[in-house]
Amino acid sequence: MTVEETNTVEVESECPPHDPPVAIAIKTDEEKAIVPVEPRVHAEKPAEVCEEKQKEAFINRVAMEKKESLIKAWEESEKSKSENKAQQKLSSIKAWENSKKAELEAKLKKIEEDLEIKKAKYIEKMKNKVVLVHKTAEEKRAITEAKCREDILKAEEVATKLRATGGTPKKLLGWFKS
Repeated sequence: MTVEETNTVEVESECPPHDPPVAIAIKTDEEKAIVPVEPRVHAEKPAEVCEEKQKEAFINRVAMEKKESLIKAWEESEKSKSENKAQQKLSSIKAWENSKKAELEAKLKKIEEDLEIKKAKYIEKMKNKVVLVHKTAEEKRAITEAKCREDILKAEEVATKLRATGGTPKKLLGWFKS
C-alpha cells in the first residue's frame, strides 16, 4: 500500500458551526482513486449564510471606518477653519492696534511739537519782559540819579544864595523849621 496524503480544511467564522468540518481525502497521482465525499446539503447553507454575515460584517466595518474617517476629516477641517479664522481675526486686531498706536503717537508728536513751539514763544515773551523790566529799571535808576543830582545842585545853589545873603535856611535837616 502507498502512503496517502490527507489534508483537512476547516473554515473559521464568527458563526457557530452547525456541522463538523468536512474532511476531504486527496490521494496521490499513483492511486488515481476518487473518494466520494458525502454531500451535505445542510452544511452548505449555513456556510453561505455565515459567509454572507461575514461579508456584511466586513462591509459594515468598512462603512463604519469610512464614516469615522469622514468624521475625522470633517473635524480636522473644522478645526483648521476655526484656527485660520481666529488667526485672521488676531492679525486684523494686531493691524488695528498698530494703526491706532501709530495714530496716537503721531498726535502725541504733534502735541509735543505744538508745546515746543508754545514753549519757545513763551520763553521769547518772558525774555522780552525781562528785557523790558531791565530797561524800565534802568530808566527809573537814571531818573532817580538825575533827581538826586538835581536835588544836590539845588541844595548847593540855595546854600550859595544863603551864604551870599547871610540868611539861614528855613528847614534844618528837614526836621526843624526856623
